Amino acid sequence: MRSKAYYAAIDLGSNSFHMLVVRVVAGGVQVVSKIKRKVRLAGGLRDDGSLDDAAKQRALQCLRIFSDRVQDIDPSHIRCVGTATLRKIASDTAFIADAQQTLGHPIEIISGDEEAATIYQGIARTTAFPERMLVIDIGGASTELILGQGFDAQVLNSLDMGCVTWYQQHFTDGKITHATTQAAITSAGEIVEVVAEQYSKREGAMVLGASGTFKALEEIAIARGDTLEFTPNWLTNLLAEAIACGEHDRLHLKGLKANRKNVFVSGLCILIALCEKLSIARLQATSGALREGIIYALLDSSNDAGQTIETDVQLRTLSTVAGTYHLDIGQAERVLEMAENLYQQCADHWVMPRNSYELMRAVAYLHELGLSLAYKKASAHAAYMVKHLDLPGFNAPLRKQIIALLEGCAGIIDDDTSPSLHELPALRHLERILRLAILLCQRRHATTLDHYQLSVENTHLHLQAPAGFFARNPFLSSLLDEEAAQLTEPESLTFSPRV
Repeated sequence: MRSKAYYAAIDLGSNSFHMLVVRVVAGGVQVVSKIKRKVRLAGGLRDDGSLDDAAKQRALQCLRIFSDRVQDIDPSHIRCVGTATLRKIASDTAFIADAQQTLGHPIEIISGDEEAATIYQGIARTTAFPERMLVIDIGGASTELILGQGFDAQVLNSLDMGCVTWYQQHFTDGKITHATTQAAITSAGEIVEVVAEQYSKREGAMVLGASGTFKALEEIAIARGDTLEFTPNWLTNLLAEAIACGEHDRLHLKGLKANRKNVFVSGLCILIALCEKLSIARLQATSGALREGIIYALLDSSNDAGQTIETDVQLRTLSTVAGTYHLDIGQAERVLEMAENLYQQCADHWVMPRNSYELMRAVAYLHELGLSLAYKKASAHAAYMVKHLDLPGFNAPLRKQIIALLEGCAGIIDDDTSPSLHELPALRHLERILRLAILLCQRRHATTLDHYQLSVENTHLHLQAPAGFFARNPFLSSLLDEEAAQLTEPESLTFSPRV
């Protein structure tokens, strides 16, 4: 009996073959297994459009591994798609038949537009950008550009260029020079120019990049302590460093993994051309891509998921984490409601992050996450878990803010007497409001929000409650005393009954 509890997406790309296996847990998608093999299918393309025997053997060997992994999954829960290189060799029916027999499952060779649409859905369903998005996916043999909003992809293009094919056209001698990189950028620019006008009216659109080139850029930025929003200037400086190395074999860029070296420069040249022709000022990496789009399409079409998949990506993730680690949802909701109430009283007087609601909701749900490991240093445990958990909808910059806020909540729910308060005023202000919200909800029962009035004067907070309230609640009063004592000048906190 094959299991209907699991779903598998197989992506036969031009550089790598990927498999993603998931199951639905607490209304969210839990990744069970990821398999990736550098098959370099596009590297085996001959001038006449056929595929050499070595590439075919690499592909079949990988498919044997995939076949073994999915043999216990119901076939209706498996979907395998082939992209650019398989589109180019689709007439080689003998190889396609061998590949399907080896996998033991049909292989759909999808069009460029379908690939672009599926990539967009994978990103839309795993990020939290309801506004307009321009999505870029630089694959091995094609580059997809998609402009859309929410779950609606509006402009789709699949361009005939990729990091593997561009390597073959411009860098086969292994040299990285100013001349070869400029030729690669110019060639890519000519292809982008044909469709550039379709993306000219995208005011306010967030630019997101998927797949290997962007993953490599994110790893480099993290290793160097750079911002995770990439600019054309940062990309150009990175290319200059690569040129200074001279050869792919000597390409040593801090943060660049060895298995990404061969096609990194070619992908970077394509991205620089995209930035030039589409006037992109900044962009960032995202985790979703084709495989995630396939998975969510499978879930949408299946009657066996057993649970509704929440469309608010961040809420879905937070609810899944809460269910997985048995967090107190009631307490999370109380803290969030309290934080929103205090925030509204301070927002006109204090500078706050523009994504304050996202941050408050995340901290409200996750502030007790560390208790699932231990009471001692629970806030530090929570910060560590947020750093390493799979959290769709929360990109690296947002995670960094959440971690900072969780570390700043130390000492309220655990025994850490040294909270790490943030240096940036906006985040520090929100941190103080969240600390108060968590503190005021420590009795863990429904709290009358209008009990509390919070006023702000510079860095001073003054909390008021009905007459006699603090006297009747000595535990809460002691917590407020401790909160006031841990603040240092010029910050302060006082509390008193309303007159």
